[in-house]
Amino acid sequence: MQPETSVSPSVKTQLDLSGRVAVITGGCGFLGVQFAEALAEMGAFPVLFDVGGDAMDKAVAQVSAQFGQCDAHALDITDKAALQAATDAVVAKHGHIDILVNAAGLTRYTCSAPPDRFFAAFENSDAEVWEAGLKVNLTGVALACQVIAPVMLRQGKGSIINIGSDVGVISPDHRIYEPDEYGYPGQEFNTPAFYAVTKAGVIHLTRYLATLWAKRGVRVNAFSPAGVYRNHDPAFVKKLAACIPMGRMAAINEYKGAIAFLASDASSFMTGHNLVMDGGRTCW
Repeated sequence: MQPETSVSPSVKTQLDLSGRVAVITGGCGFLGVQFAEALAEMGAFPVLFDVGGDAMDKAVAQVSAQFGQCDAHALDITDKAALQAATDAVVAKHGHIDILVNAAGLTRYTCSAPPDRFFAAFENSDAEVWEAGLKVNLTGVALACQVIAPVMLRQGKGSIINIGSDVGVISPDHRIYEPDEYGYPGQEFNTPAFYAVTKAGVIHLTRYLATLWAKRGVRVNAFSPAGVYRNHDPAFVKKLAACIPMGRMAAINEYKGAIAFLASDASSFMTGHNLVMDGGRTCW
C-alpha cells in the first residue's frame, strides 16, 4: 500500500523553512554566507560552523541584519570532537537540527600554502596541499555527516546538502588556463587535482549516504555549482565562458534558490541526486 505523505500540496508551504535549524559548514565563506541568507530568508535559523575570526563576525552580522537570526561556532571541521561539541550546543539551544549544508572547502582563499604551491602542476604538486584538500573537502564532509546525521535520524527527518562541483562531474578544462594562438596570455592558476578528486568523492559519498538513510527519513543530496564571477581577469572570463553554453559565469546569488529547494519539502522525493547548476557546461 502506498504510504501517506505529509507534504503540503502548496508550493509556498513546501518551500517554507520556518522553525527549522540549518547548520552550514564553511558558513562564513564566499558561498556559505549566500547559503545562510537563502535559508534564513525562507524562515530557517542558520548556524554557521567555521574557523572563526573577523570573517565569522562579519557573516553573522550580515545575515542577522537582513533576517534577524544567525548563530556561529568556531571550529575545525576536521576535528570530530569539536564538531560534536558544537552540534551538542546547537541541539541544547534549539532541540533539533533539520538541515546540514556541507560547504566548507579548501580553496586558494583558505589554504595557507602560497599560490605557487597551491597551483603547482600535478607532476610537481605539493603532498601537504593534497592531504589538506582531502582532509577538509572530503573527510570534513564525512565527519559532519557522521556527527549531525544521528540528530536527524532520531528525529526521523532531515535534509543534508553536500556541496560538490561541476569539476567533480567532468574534468576541469585545462585549456582555459593555457595561452592560445588568439592572443590569450594564459593564467598562473588552475583547478588543482585534489579539488576535482574530492568533489567527485563528495558526490559519491552523497549517493552512499542517501541509500543508507533513505528509509529513516534523512535525505542526502549534492549540489554542484560552476565558477562564480569574482572580478576575474576579463580574458579568463571570456575563455571560460566559451566552455559554457550560457556564455558566462554564475552570479554570486544565483545558487540561493537551489539550496532552498534542496533543504525544503519541495524536494521531499529527492535523495541521492547531484543537482548540477553550471550554465550547461557539463552538457558538452
